[in-house]
Amino acid sequence: MKLARIMVAGGGLGALVGMAALWLRYGADSGDASRDPGMVRIEAGAPAAADPAHLFTPAAIVELPALPGQIVAQVKKAYPLLTDVAFRCAAKGCAVTATIPPPTDDAFLEKRQEMLLGGLARTLETMGYAAEGPVQMEEESENLYHIRLPARPARPRG
Repeated sequence: MKLARIMVAGGGLGALVGMAALWLRYGADSGDASRDPGMVRIEAGAPAAADPAHLFTPAAIVELPALPGQIVAQVKKAYPLLTDVAFRCAAKGCAVTATIPPPTDDAFLEKRQEMLLGGLARTLETMGYAAEGPVQMEEESENLYHIRLPARPARPRG
């Protein structure tokens, strides 16, 4: 803590010395260019007042994608048939992973088909992510599948 105070004081002192050196070097300008006959003084007109509203207006307003916990909760709500649902992001992108247990009835099969044919991708879209390709499936054992859907943050529309 003491070292931080010394560093802040040293930085402030350095800035003060720098400003004093500039003032001594160039001096307070009296507006009289006749003091130095080799000096040419160029003045620009006053800059136009900038409209503060335009200084910080973003080109497109972008909502941040949802947090992984929110995505997992939404996927579990939309597709309760899934187990081990996870959403992770790494350098190569993000992905939803889950396990599809063996089917129990025809309603289960219909829900699974709907999920695999775009339902999971639409769920991600509502959360601010775009699917990158189809759902990838890997059979772990008979009728037990591990799925993975690569995704990326969606671009702003408009």
